[in-house]
Amino acid sequence: MRMISKRGVGRAVAVLIVVAMLLVAFVFIFPLGAGASSTAGAARSAAASGLASHPAAACGQVPVPLASTASYAVLASSTVTSTGATALTGDLGLSPGTSVTGFPPGTITGTKNVTTPGAAGAEANLTIAYNNASARSNCAVTVAGNIGGQTLTPGLYKSTSSLAISSGDLTLSGGGNPNGVFIFQVASAFTTTSGRAVVLSSGAQAGNVFWQIGSSATIGTTSTMKGTIMAHDSISMLTGSVLTGRAMAETGEVSLSGTTIVVPTTSSSATYPVTFTETGLPTGTSWSVTYGGSPASSTTATIAFSVESGSYPFTVNLAGYIADPASGTVTVNGAAAAQSVAFTAGTAGMFRLTFTESGLPSGTTWSITSGGVLNTSSTSTVGFTVASGTYTFTVGVLSNYTSAPSTGSLTINGAAGNQGIAFTSTGPGGGGGGGGGGGSSSLSPTDWAVIAIAVIVAGVLVGAFLVMRRK
Repeated sequence: MRMISKRGVGRAVAVLIVVAMLLVAFVFIFPLGAGASSTAGAARSAAASGLASHPAAACGQVPVPLASTASYAVLASSTVTSTGATALTGDLGLSPGTSVTGFPPGTITGTKNVTTPGAAGAEANLTIAYNNASARSNCAVTVAGNIGGQTLTPGLYKSTSSLAISSGDLTLSGGGNPNGVFIFQVASAFTTTSGRAVVLSSGAQAGNVFWQIGSSATIGTTSTMKGTIMAHDSISMLTGSVLTGRAMAETGEVSLSGTTIVVPTTSSSATYPVTFTETGLPTGTSWSVTYGGSPASSTTATIAFSVESGSYPFTVNLAGYIADPASGTVTVNGAAAAQSVAFTAGTAGMFRLTFTESGLPSGTTWSITSGGVLNTSSTSTVGFTVASGTYTFTVGVLSNYTSAPSTGSLTINGAAGNQGIAFTSTGPGGGGGGGGGGGSSSLSPTDWAVIAIAVIVAGVLVGAFLVMRRK
């Protein structure tokens, strides 16, 4: 009986030793609190990077297509009037009006086109350019009242009423990108007060600045303005005002007073073709693509754009059909680029909801759950076909990555929708592969305390086992 008791105790001790060793191994392999510390680190990483719901690359604008208007310093529909020593470097055009006054003493370093086919064609192209600028919508930033004293970066800026530059100068910063495009949509009047200026910095170029004015523009006395002004009604440039750009009135007059206008040039940057090719539509069906904010349509299988290197968003939408992809981003990097779009006949009122990721290595599988449906992909997009409505979404968890946003909602209202998902790597938890070695550890003080207790328990049990064996 005594031997059986010792064996029983020995076996029990052996079992306890194995359990203790397993506990130690478990703590080392699955460190306690790692999930919490990883989540906290991810949150810190996302906050530090300032990630938004849409990657910045998806908000790029392409220049407004000016066509034959590009050579004009002044272009008007009704009249062009000038007083004083106005100096124009560029063409002057008027159509269908016939009255141009003030030249001389004003000077024109360019061609004077009055009621000519060239002027009529330029006015027609002005309407196209004006409508192109007013139709831009991707990543619009709302502005209002006075934007003087602000510094703005390339993008689309929208005012639902009038807009002014007063109480300070407006700085447009290219952020080191000479191809950055600034587009301002102003629903009614635009005004600069006396002596105010638009200042270009960090590579911004006047040739990439566009002002679409819903009514009339007034450039104040001695104001210095940058960019192409396209006013629906009229433009008044007061005494001593300076414009590096173009003053173009779609339906009214342009008045000048000792004004200097120079048509801007942009640094020579190569452009590359971007071709969208559709499949699935009946021959002759008209379809359209908006790329970099610029819309184009065709009744053939292809739609082409010409852009400088950069990343630009696109959207495709056609009533009665579902486009795949319906939205996304095409990046041009020193070479031509192409994007295929597959159309399928869809139920009326159905639209494509697309999620586009950035930050993951090519081929990584990721997932989105939206409306209770889980979709996965190893490409940059995950798509759903939905009716109009508001849909919540959750981004699937990926080891060593955080996403911004990770959850949210998106409203589909009679058109396709897109949501950008930016992934950020949090890196592995420890100092690399293998079982030992140096490097920093991700274990918390609590984790180390648990490990120490487990080792002590294991040591006590081993000692007890050895004592029992001696007996």
